[in-house]
Amino acid sequence: MSFVVASVLFASSVVAQQVETQAGSRQRRYVEGAVSHYLMTGDNDGRKYSIQATDVVKRDATSGRYYEEISWSDLTSSTQQSLTPASLALRQTVSLDDPASYMKMPNLAVVQPLMIGPITDTLTFYSDLLLAMRANLIQSGQTAYVPRVTPNSWADGHYVLVGQDVVDFSLKVESANLAEHTETLLIQHVPPPALHIQLPAKWMQGAATTTPNNFVQVSKQGDEFIAETGRETFDVRLVVDTGDGHMLSAAMHNPVVLAVRTCTDRELTKCGPESSKTILREITWKLVP
Repeated sequence: MSFVVASVLFASSVVAQQVETQAGSRQRRYVEGAVSHYLMTGDNDGRKYSIQATDVVKRDATSGRYYEEISWSDLTSSTQQSLTPASLALRQTVSLDDPASYMKMPNLAVVQPLMIGPITDTLTFYSDLLLAMRANLIQSGQTAYVPRVTPNSWADGHYVLVGQDVVDFSLKVESANLAEHTETLLIQHVPPPALHIQLPAKWMQGAATTTPNNFVQVSKQGDEFIAETGRETFDVRLVVDTGDGHMLSAAMHNPVVLAVRTCTDRELTKCGPESSKTILREITWKLVP
């Protein structure tokens, strides 16, 4: 698991918890059998790709609730990969009607690594939209804030010995276009004002800014330990049809700025000089004919 996956899992769990207690007036109005096509493009630190998602609205025969089933096709990438049979066969589900049942991570172990980004980013977009809906954000300039104090973890005890991040959610209606019946939402995944992750070494506590670090990872590579700490943020802009709640487009700006040291002991006391590393991901998602 990666820090991106962990953050998405938390966002979807927040949505599932809030959906039963808050009822925003902006709702998704599903039509069974409706088919939408989206084009996703990604630039993952210089590794680029585009891929098509086909979204079909279905209705649960038992509960009567609606969900969306997404399949993937037409991958092009700078690494010249094509989709494997398992990636083509995967059916990802999301739902703005029944998130507790359908807003879940599919089995990432069966798909090729390149697909982890599209799958988790799609879940981020839908989780962020549902957070905004349940916060009752319907007018230009409205804001909401969802704090978080419990870290996410993706440590496996073998390769990743420590892996934690934590983000708060800052939500805002950036603009509303009454003529076009659209609304632009900004959902920022931001570091909390206080330190909530567990930093295993004292040298990691020297944050470069006034806001504490919100990311830490210690991984084992051979006889060495790679220690990383820093700040992770997401800026997600969603354009939504206000008539039926349909997502028209989304864009994500996801930088991670890290301080990195290579150490020879697990306690991270015998380490080489500090270097800096910036990971930048730019993702777009757009409804196409």
